[in-house]
Amino acid sequence: MKLVIRPFNLEDYERVIVLWHKADLMVRPRGRDNLEKISQQIKNGTTILLVAEIEKEIVATVLGTHDGRKGWINRLAVDPGFRRKKIASRLVKELEDKFDQMELEILACLIEKDNQISMKFFKVLGYEEWSGKYFSKRKSLES
Repeated sequence: MKLVIRPFNLEDYERVIVLWHKADLMVRPRGRDNLEKISQQIKNGTTILLVAEIEKEIVATVLGTHDGRKGWINRLAVDPGFRRKKIASRLVKELEDKFDQMELEILACLIEKDNQISMKFFKVLGYEEWSGKYFSKRKSLES
């Protein structure tokens, strides 16, 4: 089975949302995850969304964002039936290469404390764990 990594296109949207659900990611299709917002972020050049396909089936994604200084790795998801095949590592490497071309010197990801699998994964890839709290204000959750 040949793995193809490519940029997200608008026709992928429904399949990506299904994958994110299968991978147990929190999905907010009326907020940050709606097609219009994702499309606009990609057009603005601040977001890279990559998909991995095997035989035209989307089996994994990674979303990278940046502010011109720091690159953030988000939405790394692999279909449970395709895990442990180094797909996530290949996706992250592809995103790191794209960030490297932008000359970003800091790469980061936020991982929930109970997500030991992701913590171990990123440590194996050379990421260091830092302490601290993550705070956010989300318009999509306001009444």
